[in-house]
Amino acid sequence: MGQQSQFAPDYRDSPAPLFQQVIADDPVAAPPVLREYSEVDIPVARVPRNQYRSADFAALEMERLWPRVWQFACREEQIPEVGDYVLYESPGASLIIMRSGPDDIRAFYNSCLHRGMRLCAEDSSVRKLTCPFHGFTWNLDGKLAHVPARWDFPDMQDDAMNLPEARVERWQGFIFINRDLAAPPLKDYLGHLPSHFADWSYGDRYLATVMRKTIDANWKTCIEGFVESYHLAGIHAQALPFGGDASTQYDVWPDDPHVSRFLEPTGVMSDQLPVQLSEQQILDAALSAVFVGAQVPELEAGTKARHYMAAGMRAAMSAADGVDYSTLSDAEAADAIQYSLFPNIILFRSLGYPYVYRFLPVRGDPNRATFEFMIFKPKLADGYIPEVDLVDLAEADSFAGAGILPPWLGEIYDQDVTGLRMCQQGLRDGGDADILYSAYQEVRIRHLHQTLDRYLSDDPADAPGRR
Repeated sequence: MGQQSQFAPDYRDSPAPLFQQVIADDPVAAPPVLREYSEVDIPVARVPRNQYRSADFAALEMERLWPRVWQFACREEQIPEVGDYVLYESPGASLIIMRSGPDDIRAFYNSCLHRGMRLCAEDSSVRKLTCPFHGFTWNLDGKLAHVPARWDFPDMQDDAMNLPEARVERWQGFIFINRDLAAPPLKDYLGHLPSHFADWSYGDRYLATVMRKTIDANWKTCIEGFVESYHLAGIHAQALPFGGDASTQYDVWPDDPHVSRFLEPTGVMSDQLPVQLSEQQILDAALSAVFVGAQVPELEAGTKARHYMAAGMRAAMSAADGVDYSTLSDAEAADAIQYSLFPNIILFRSLGYPYVYRFLPVRGDPNRATFEFMIFKPKLADGYIPEVDLVDLAEADSFAGAGILPPWLGEIYDQDVTGLRMCQQGLRDGGDADILYSAYQEVRIRHLHQTLDRYLSDDPADAPGRR
């Protein structure tokens, strides 16, 4: 095989360099985990569009998917003290994620065992869980503590009145729940994530901000819009001079049904531009988009735009975070290194993207989903962790106008929101033709649907990890 066929499909026909060719020239070399390549042919070329718009299909997901997958519910730092809890409104179930002891975290179903009342209405901290309807009370470990007029329940067995729980496991500060008590362990479900994030631990970071916005699109439409760079020319044309869409590497592993990734280089022009840009022109376009009106420096002879941008990112983030990033690779400093965890999580392991995304279906409406944009920061030396800043964006609110992201980046996400809404409108109202996916650039979408099909199978044993 030639050099290209080692790191891209044999049928690739593009003048844009491959990601592996880009990073091979970086002054600060990428770590081995970013020099891996895994190509898998996934035979899911089409799916019925009803999978994005049908209430019946959404109901099937509620029945067979969401009760059996590991879901990121919250962060450990959100419940630092015994008695602290947050509510996780999982698709089909409300769960109380409770720190029941110093190192004991539980997930109780948010429903009283007497008449079904919601036990908790908002995140808080308690010494006991007390139903607001009639006063039934449970200890923090879920054991029944008090029944008003206990004499009036002569057949009640106290040891049978413990609050029902979902499974809880943790990884790098993320708290995961699974409603299936027989599901495989989280470590198996996470696939490549533990090894690929061994030296990029979210355990060293804390959740600082959550921007939450309801989008008029199915949850799958949403996550699919973020796991490929193919849409750059249509939705984010301003990034074509430096966005590296055609140079993006997509990795799917044959033994990993839940994890995939892309490696999208920065400072590399798209093959969809009609002219060849110089390194100076690439830098001009990139910095002009980020720093409107700023004077762009002149590159020294032989310096590439991406190398200049990586050095600038290392310096800027070192100052902002109070952490020395001077030895960080160019790829980790500048590029979008993005992983997805089935079914609805995206997380990055790159300096310029300290983000995690979560997409949750809106119950009762397959055409809407909640997008939770999470921003992480390095933990402080004194151990202090501020409370999470929760920002709810109304329908008329924009990411650019929220004042949290830089204006240029907020504009990118606003373009995504508009594009996802229009995509869902077409899915909903555009007839009955199947939806078509490209073979390589949309392979992560194929991968998602391949795994989804296994969970929705009539045979429960088809789900990954089941025997």
